[in-house]
Amino acid sequence: MKDDFYIGYQDQSPPSLARSTRRLVVALAMIVAGITALVAARQSPAEPGTFEFGVKRSFEGVLQENPLPMLRSVSPDGAVTNYLLVGAGKHGLPAFARGHDGQRVRFQGTVIQKGPGVLVELNDPESFLVLGPSTAAENRAADKSIGEVVLTGELVDTKCYFGVMRPATGKVHRACAVRCLSGGVPPGLLVRDDQGGAVVVLLSGPNARPLRFDVAWAARRVRAEGRLTWRGSFPCLEVVRLSLADSELP
Repeated sequence: MKDDFYIGYQDQSPPSLARSTRRLVVALAMIVAGITALVAARQSPAEPGTFEFGVKRSFEGVLQENPLPMLRSVSPDGAVTNYLLVGAGKHGLPAFARGHDGQRVRFQGTVIQKGPGVLVELNDPESFLVLGPSTAAENRAADKSIGEVVLTGELVDTKCYFGVMRPATGKVHRACAVRCLSGGVPPGLLVRDDQGGAVVVLLSGPNARPLRFDVAWAARRVRAEGRLTWRGSFPCLEVVRLSLADSELP
């Protein structure tokens, strides 16, 4: 009877040991494939959103710095489009674009979009031009007041949420959101309904000023009270009170 004793540096293992090894390898491969499929099936679908990284488009309109940095663009037929503005990296409106509130400007930037909401990353200082004062038609009111509301949702940074990062919510994104909000990226309140729908409400402070808040609340549920207004495709909340939701309290 042939001895099945095997030493690792030999070219071949005994037939009985080889058969056992093959069965074990096949079984492990099937187990790994099954676990991989199960984990993939249980993953939440990726949030929709687009970041045109490396692509620059031209924009022209009236720059509004407060309460949130936006570009108001009026088409020849009178349609008004508001673009929320952010800077490169984890920053809000860059320094080269500040100080021109109410003026007509032109620049190149990169589109960040989820649904009807469009953000523009200003990442080309040399393309930024001030064209002069805005016209009366460009300054006409295009906002629609909804009224006083109380909303509860997750505090998010809008740049990541609208398409730069996936995922852009929850604990896994908290550290990034803190950095973005610290850098001046406009804050948003992610509100979900019972049917799984979601909308981000932009947050500003009272009297047309930026909102002051604790950035450590990023990715946590907060309760916001204030006046809700539609600015183009963006719902905006002028917050008079912001606090952690009851579920976040110790």
